[in-house]
Amino acid sequence: MWVVFQRKERKIVGFTADGAEDLQKDAALQEVVNGLVKPGDLSEYDAIQVTDRTKAAEYLEAFPDKLVVKGPLTKPQLAVRDPETFSLYITTDAKDVHPVDGIPEITADGKSFATITIQKIDDRYKPQSGKKGDDQIYLRTNHGILRDAEGASDIHSIKLKDGKAVFRLVSEKVKRVATVQLLSTNQNLADTSYRIEFI
Repeated sequence: MWVVFQRKERKIVGFTADGAEDLQKDAALQEVVNGLVKPGDLSEYDAIQVTDRTKAAEYLEAFPDKLVVKGPLTKPQLAVRDPETFSLYITTDAKDVHPVDGIPEITADGKSFATITIQKIDDRYKPQSGKKGDDQIYLRTNHGILRDAEGASDIHSIKLKDGKAVFRLVSEKVKRVATVQLLSTNQNLADTSYRIEFI
């Protein structure tokens, strides 16, 4: 069996059949790459041969979430790893004055706002930066208005820069609890929500 991957991103794109005899490497690359929606040039891909049937079964079971290409491109290897998981650590400048509920409050006047800061962290609470921290976060609220950090324009999403972003939730004139949802297309970044009360 051949495992075919994209060289630049080290992304596994497919396999040849696991049978008694393997294709030649070039034929394996051609077969898998031609079956892709956007194949690109054959030189952008490489393949790793797996001759051990037990390993082949393990790799097929791990694909696509846990199977990765590691090592230098001159001698790539396959490994089974749990995907990294991330979450958003959320803070606000709004104060919590209620003795029990733990929900920060702002004045329900239609002008007051809470500045909300989000930081992408891994499962060890380590802040993520660089390319790992550049996710697009989609925002929803059931009450109030979401605005950029300066309050200049309404927003529905925000791009993390170096793992961090800041935005505002502007209150309404009605006293109630607003829930802000933070959603991501990154399957390894958990969706979350945050509540702020208008009092």
